[in-house]
Amino acid sequence: MTLLHLSYVSRLAPETSMADLLDQIGHFRAKNLAAGVSGCIAFEGDRIMQILEGPEAAVNELFRIICNDPRHVEVIELERKPIEAVSFRDWGMVRRPIADVVFLSQLT
Repeated sequence: MTLLHLSYVSRLAPETSMADLLDQIGHFRAKNLAAGVSGCIAFEGDRIMQILEGPEAAVNELFRIICNDPRHVEVIELERKPIEAVSFRDWGMVRRPIADVVFLSQLT
């Protein structure tokens, strides 16, 4: 099985509140873990940065969903690379400051 590391940034759509998004984090985390996807996510103002890791097909499908989600605008893929093992297996979709996620992305 090929594993993939993908990082991206986006902005929340103006009609989407951070509170609404945060209310759904638990649901997103459970769904991602069921698909074998882990990683971390950061929020700063209306900006989002996320690292997704897991089976290539699952990560690609999740990113496709994110790109088509009206809550996300200005989605920019930062990095996509094959990996031998996930770095965030036990993290679920833990929230971190954006600076930490940028740093962590460079370590993988």
